[in-house]
Amino acid sequence: MRNSITTRTAWDENGRCHVGTLSYTKAALVTLFVWMLWGDFCFWMMETLTPTLLPLMLKGHGASNTVIGLLVGSIPSLLNFIINPIVSTASDRTRTKLGRRIPFLLGATPFVTLFLILLGWSDSIGAWFHGLFHNGDESPAGTIIVLITLLSVAYQVFNLFIASIFYYLFADVVPKQFLGRFMALFRVVGTCAGFVFNLAVLPHADEHLPWIFTIVALIYLVSFSLMCVNVKEGNYPPPEKIRTRGPVGIIMQYTRECFCIPFFLVFFLAMALNQASMVCRTVFNLLFATAELQMTLKQYGFITAAATGITIPLFFLTGILVDKFHPIRIYMAGSVLIIIANVIGFFWVHDYLSFSVVAILLALVYMLQTASSLPLYVMLVPHDRYGQFSSASAMVCALMLVAANSGGGWFIDQFGYQYIYAWDFLFTSIGLGALCWVYLRWKALGGDDAYTPPV
Repeated sequence: MRNSITTRTAWDENGRCHVGTLSYTKAALVTLFVWMLWGDFCFWMMETLTPTLLPLMLKGHGASNTVIGLLVGSIPSLLNFIINPIVSTASDRTRTKLGRRIPFLLGATPFVTLFLILLGWSDSIGAWFHGLFHNGDESPAGTIIVLITLLSVAYQVFNLFIASIFYYLFADVVPKQFLGRFMALFRVVGTCAGFVFNLAVLPHADEHLPWIFTIVALIYLVSFSLMCVNVKEGNYPPPEKIRTRGPVGIIMQYTRECFCIPFFLVFFLAMALNQASMVCRTVFNLLFATAELQMTLKQYGFITAAATGITIPLFFLTGILVDKFHPIRIYMAGSVLIIIANVIGFFWVHDYLSFSVVAILLALVYMLQTASSLPLYVMLVPHDRYGQFSSASAMVCALMLVAANSGGGWFIDQFGYQYIYAWDFLFTSIGLGALCWVYLRWKALGGDDAYTPPV
């Protein structure tokens, strides 16, 4: 289905704004934002549990770093590559009284809660299972690690239903004229959730880990379910009929629609390149600061927190810019500023002060891409197949990140930590070139007032 997107008018003559068949007064729009952002806060708190605490749990039972890396990083990425396109495409085609996204969110939430609670109590459960089949002289560590593995995979499977589709709900219920501001608030709420977790929850992990999992999971269950009940989706036109039958035919149709249109393929590559640009900084920035610049962990933690904190009050201003000037322009402006910041970093960073200044500068310019990324997808991909095209982009990003994570380590081994700025400069520059081509095609397809996705 072809759809044209216009973003100039926010409110009609009756003081209402619209998205699809949904209509909001100002008060209703505020209520929508409150429910969505509260659900987002609890979602971020829930999602922080496993990547933060699971390594500690596994290490406490003697698991190797390889096992930890597989469970925390590799297995979730593989599951995402497999499950995301299936769930995303299915949600695009779902039609129920509750909508097309909320049934998936509501259906998966109880299972996510259950497996999180079981993960929190895995030590006690694993020890009990071990005692059923072994003598008391043997350590239950192996049994507990196996149980953690099984529960972690089960949690990841159901959480992918939510993590994939939750973001698609934004495109369906938030008016496009306000999406930039909503995403700015969304990022602020996520950052605040991280602060709350690290300041109020994490210090108690050693003594009360099972109860942390239980309480956070139950808060998430109640709050996220209430959000799903109170956020209403509109009506959607019937999905297009599937032209092919069987798994192979469906995969071929998915491939043709998502990867055989140059406009979208180049767009996916541009976004993947920008994701890959952050790989070396994500992995090696701490080592660069401590091993080469002789900074302490306290100094590094302070400047990282300060850089994040400075961006919080500026996110909403960035969201206004995204709504006013279109996300593709803000994203490209962010790319240009990131390139400049990395040139400064490469030639100037040599101590704590220069590292701190560049770290804050990079946090500020990356904020432009962070705030405009999801609105950019909403504005460019076909709305009726938003989940399908978003999942295709996620697949391209996943493959790019697999290669970048491997190549980034080799690159830093060859040239040194200072070249994290060169890596970012290189990938951001290539990504900007690809996005410039997308921008020119977007203008040719109608631009601000008459863009129609080329499907």
